[in-house]
Amino acid sequence: MTSVIVSSAGTSGPRGNSILTGSGAPSAGTGIDGDWYINNASPTALVIYGPKTAGAWGSGQPISGGGGGGAVSSVNDLTGDVVLTAALLGALAKASNLSDLTSAVAARSNLGLGGAAVLNIGTTAGTAAAGDDSRIAGSAQKAQNLADLANAATARTNLGLGNAATRTIGTTAGTAAAGDDSRFTDSRTPLAHKASHATGGSDALTAADIGADAAGAASAAVAALSALTQTVVKSVDETRTSTTTVADDGHLFASLEANSTYRWTATLLLDGPEAADATIAWTVPSGATGGWSPNAGTLGTTVPDGSAQIKVAARQYASSSDIGVMASSASLAGIIAMPTGLVTTSATPGLLKLRWAQQTSNATAVALKAGSTLQVVKISGSAPAASGINLDNPARMPADQSLLAWTGDPNDAGHVTAQSSGGVGGQITLVQMLLRKQITWSKIWFGLAGVDVGASLANCYLGVYNSSGTLMGVTADISSSLMSGATGKSVSLVTPFTAVPGEYYIAMLLNGTWTTNSLTFKATGAGITVNCGLSAPRLRYSNMLTSQTTLPSTLDLTQQTTTIINTGWGSQWYGVQ
Repeated sequence: MTSVIVSSAGTSGPRGNSILTGSGAPSAGTGIDGDWYINNASPTALVIYGPKTAGAWGSGQPISGGGGGGAVSSVNDLTGDVVLTAALLGALAKASNLSDLTSAVAARSNLGLGGAAVLNIGTTAGTAAAGDDSRIAGSAQKAQNLADLANAATARTNLGLGNAATRTIGTTAGTAAAGDDSRFTDSRTPLAHKASHATGGSDALTAADIGADAAGAASAAVAALSALTQTVVKSVDETRTSTTTVADDGHLFASLEANSTYRWTATLLLDGPEAADATIAWTVPSGATGGWSPNAGTLGTTVPDGSAQIKVAARQYASSSDIGVMASSASLAGIIAMPTGLVTTSATPGLLKLRWAQQTSNATAVALKAGSTLQVVKISGSAPAASGINLDNPARMPADQSLLAWTGDPNDAGHVTAQSSGGVGGQITLVQMLLRKQITWSKIWFGLAGVDVGASLANCYLGVYNSSGTLMGVTADISSSLMSGATGKSVSLVTPFTAVPGEYYIAMLLNGTWTTNSLTFKATGAGITVNCGLSAPRLRYSNMLTSQTTLPSTLDLTQQTTTIINTGWGSQWYGVQ
């Protein structure tokens, strides 16, 4: 049986139609559809409007006789003498008590009344139950104290109670212990359970449980501290022949940040004729202060383990020192000089660089041997946060983005290098990449800024050359990667290689046809100054060769040029992985 409870009155329905009066014609906002309106501005010339239909009153009709109650010429299409009645006007008669409604059912619906509106209160079918009817099905009665629940176990589950809820307080199995149970306060020697707290145990302790750093934190701090040290190892021999003009060494240099202090030590293995000897100098950024000591033998050192003096007096930076050189033999590897120094930079960052030459011009070369090193340690200034030293440097490093090196923060890459097939096709562009530590080079990242979907590309490659111009790694043809997706992309080298610290050149070779300036690449910034202070073979952005369809195994970097380099744009951005 369906029971309905009626506990409140229904909502008021819409008003009925009315006959309205006023001085002047009715406005559109006067009355509702179905209303009539009498303009009584002139009591002797009444005008009636209506009924109002679709929000409009229509034209008024004069009522003959004026002053009340005569006949009108036409009302609701009736002519002649027409007596106005409630029925004629579509109104309800008050005395009828709504019995004159066209449809009582429609009226109840318009009032929003439900089916219960026509039912009487009762206890049988077809009636509505009273609000206090005690027989309402499914109601738990207060007087029953939950004894009338259908399933007590289900009720406990719905309340989130555990099985302890049905147990009594006690000291045996199947009971719950009281909060003041004396067994909780007894002092007892714990059973041995070390193994359960060991790594992999059932109750293993974490580093945080004993106030220790998380696994790897110490390694991270050590790695951060190691970032304060730059160690450069010379990868190949370098020679000076018949020259006394000092020039930059191709490998032994290191970056110095602004407003920082460094100490540095070099170990230089020199091999050459005593008659030539050598001259060395060190240069630092503009405004830097400090000094350096040669820690090397004097000129004319010819007797191994002899009595030659060691030069230890401190020099100004950019001042040179002549040092003795000894030729290698069956028992000798040459001679070692161990210059060392301190340098404090100003607001200008830059490089600490070794410059050297023969002291006396000689046709027999003096060689600075592979394996010679330069180690630079930062002792004040900003540093990686994990090192705990001056935590002010917010600059991102390649490792922050899972890279090993880059030509610059990719967030700073803005300009594009514009390319034309006639201008660069078959020619090799080179961008210098400086590595400060040894890595395994597997991938090259680049930024594809613009795509020409109508291009025809073939024999397009990226490769890596060392500072001697030897091809160390090359990709497969990347033409398909250049045809879609203007975004950062990585391409793998066919064979990864171990790259020792030093200068490298990432080479790009493009071949095919495309619309000028449609195939473009992201750059590391404005390129007008990229080669300032540099010349071949150490240009940071250059081009060379023509009509190439593959990257050659070697390049003569002394032939670097800038004939096709648009100096209004920067060199291509590259990342290493």
